[in-house]
Amino acid sequence: MIKDYTKTFRIINSEPAVRYIVSTEELLILNMTDHSAWRISLAHKIAPAFTANPKVEACFVFGSAALGISDQYSDLELAFIWSQLPSAEELQATAQSVGVRSWEIEPYGEAKQAWLEQFYTYGMKVEAGHWERNTIDNIVIDVVERYDVSQSGLLFEKQSIASHLQRAVILHGEDIIKQWQTQIFPYPEELAVAMVQKHLKFRPFDGQQILTERLEIPMLYENNCAIVRWLLNLLFGVNRIYHPGFKWTRYFIEEMNIKPPEFFARLEHVFQSEAASGTHELQRLVEETFDLVEQCLPQVDLKQQRETFNRLYPRWEVPVDR
Repeated sequence: MIKDYTKTFRIINSEPAVRYIVSTEELLILNMTDHSAWRISLAHKIAPAFTANPKVEACFVFGSAALGISDQYSDLELAFIWSQLPSAEELQATAQSVGVRSWEIEPYGEAKQAWLEQFYTYGMKVEAGHWERNTIDNIVIDVVERYDVSQSGLLFEKQSIASHLQRAVILHGEDIIKQWQTQIFPYPEELAVAMVQKHLKFRPFDGQQILTERLEIPMLYENNCAIVRWLLNLLFGVNRIYHPGFKWTRYFIEEMNIKPPEFFARLEHVFQSEAASGTHELQRLVEETFDLVEQCLPQVDLKQQRETFNRLYPRWEVPVDR
C-alpha cells in the first residue's frame, strides 16, 4: 500500500501531455511502487534549494522513480536545467547550505558539458545532473532532426536524455520541458532506420556454436551479452523508443509492442540454461528479430546480414591416409 509520502506532482507521459497526480489512489492506478512515491516526495523537499537560484530554469525527476519502479536499492535522480552552467564551487556551496553529506562532483557526458553531483540527504543517495539549457536544446535537435545514434561506451547519451525528458516528473519549469516533449514526439521514422542499420553487425552465429561445443564458457557468455545488447538496440529502434540504456531491461521489454514472443523469459533461458540450449534459443531470437525488422522496416535490406549470420566456419577433418 502506498504510504502517506505523496504531494501534488506531475507525471509526463510519452505523448506531449501533462497528467496531474493528486492522490494516493491515482498513484495506485499508475502501479507506482512505495519506493518511487517516497523518492518523489523527497525530490520536492530537495529541489527548492536549487530552484531558488534564478539561473535554474527547470528541474525534474528521472530514472526509476519517474518510471514508478524504484526498489530498496534505488537512489534518487534529479535533473537541473540552468540558463548558465554553474561552477563546481557554486554547486558545493548550495549543497553545504542544506547540509548534505558525502558530496562529490565530476564532469558528465562525453563532451563534459554537464555536472554529475552525488550526495546524501534525508538518508537517501541523490544523483543530480546539471545541464545548460542550450545543451539540451542541441541534444534534442541532434536526436529528432539529425537522427543521432552516437554512443559513449554502451550509453546512447543523447537518446537517454530524450528518454528522461519524455518520462520526467516535473518539479519546476513545466513550460520548458513540455516544449522539449513536443519536439521529441513522435519518434522520427528516420531515427528508427538509423538505429537498426547501425546495429546490423551480427557475426556468423556458427562461432557461438563452436564456443558451445568447446565449452568456452567465459567467451560464450561474453558474446551472448553483446548479441543481446544488439537485439535490444534493434528492438528499441523498431518500437520507436528512445534508447534509455540497458538498466531496467525487463520494464522496457514489457513496454515494447514489437518483440519475439516471451522475449524476456527466453533471454533468461539463454543465460540460465545449460550452454547448448541457451545457444539454440539465442539463435532463434536473432532470427525472429530479423523477421520483425523486415516486417516493420521493409526499407532496411537484411540480405547481407542474414548471409553473414548464417555463414559457417570451415572444418578440417584429419585425413584417413595421413
